[in-house]
Amino acid sequence: MVQTAAEVEREVLQADEARVEALLANDFAALEQLLADDLTYVHSNGMLDTKESYIGGLRSGRSRYLTMDMSDVQVRSLGDTALINAKFNARVKVGDHEVNPQPRVLIVYAKRDGRWQMIAWQSTAIATP
Repeated sequence: MVQTAAEVEREVLQADEARVEALLANDFAALEQLLADDLTYVHSNGMLDTKESYIGGLRSGRSRYLTMDMSDVQVRSLGDTALINAKFNARVKVGDHEVNPQPRVLIVYAKRDGRWQMIAWQSTAIATP
């Protein structure tokens, strides 16, 4: 059965909401399911993480998300792949200090084995004049 763009958008946004909830709750079991094994995660500072290194940093306590939300969200359905473009806003504890990244992000989801998984995250810092 072919899904409509609206159905894909709803499912992808639900998957992304579950990812956000898992990050805020440090629910590593849920993150293992929501993030693809071949995840590519590029932070706004250019640092690159794999699924293993990203979750590892969270498990170790090196970084912890305190708050997170997105605005200006746009979803594009490409069949079993979907793209989310948005402005991201978070408070993150990194080591002993807090940071407040506010980049634009491109999030890529793929439907695999009947469920949506995040396969890529690309952050771009927003320049201030």
